[in-house]
Amino acid sequence: MKKIVFVFTILAFYSCNQSLEDKIVGKWNFENVNSKILDDSSLRYKNSNLNLSNIFGSSFFETNYLFFQKEKSFKGTLGAYSGRYTDGNWSLNETDSVLSFTENRITKPFLKIHSVSDKELKFNIIGKDKLITQDMEFVFTKENQELNNSKFDYTQKQYNLWRKKPDEPEDIKGISKRVKQCLEYSITYLKYNQDQKKESVSLKEINFLPINFYDNGIELKDPDKIPKWENIFFSNVDALNGYEIIKQIIISDFSLPEGKSGLELNIYILEEIKNRIK
Repeated sequence: MKKIVFVFTILAFYSCNQSLEDKIVGKWNFENVNSKILDDSSLRYKNSNLNLSNIFGSSFFETNYLFFQKEKSFKGTLGAYSGRYTDGNWSLNETDSVLSFTENRITKPFLKIHSVSDKELKFNIIGKDKLITQDMEFVFTKENQELNNSKFDYTQKQYNLWRKKPDEPEDIKGISKRVKQCLEYSITYLKYNQDQKKESVSLKEINFLPINFYDNGIELKDPDKIPKWENIFFSNVDALNGYEIIKQIIISDFSLPEGKSGLELNIYILEEIKNRIK
């Protein structure tokens, strides 16, 4: 009993004496937004009951994450639905708790940290839009993942190229390439969890796919209810073309192997779809 108390005492001491820099190292996932303005009736959309609370709810930012590494490198996605992928370096001014990002040799202050613990990071974004920055506190929770040493590090840039939305309509070749990039990211994410022998796997990171996952297979989502998929493409037309590419493969001669777990089966299906895209 004394040994257990001693261990907890050491852990508590270590936690209390960590620097702010040490505390923020790791991968943080979006949890929610705290702000009194979210339910302000004056900020409702015209002729609508939709307010900011609906817009900035968990589904809006659910794939957002911040990954601070010990060697001061940084990877993350911030923004609506698929978010904007960023990689570079980070630095912290512990005096005012302002964290800056350096990307393409340009350094800008980005986050004002309010508080950080072993499990939760609270901050506001530094920017020109007061509504989105000063008046909104973002809450991220820490994820216990060892991505640095994994061959299935899905946060690497090569797996996140699909997040950059095109500036103009794409032809079928470009759409097919984007669909394959989405599938490659999703496969790598699932393989990471498989490699870590996770008992349960969160699917919110790949919820943008127009697919519902089950232990015994998949089904396509209703094409009228895929806003996250649509957000990846230039237009709804391009998104539906991408949806159709997946659909035509699924409805073809598509047999499933037996004796696989739900996770193994989902990986197999996504790999089959990706490999059949021309």
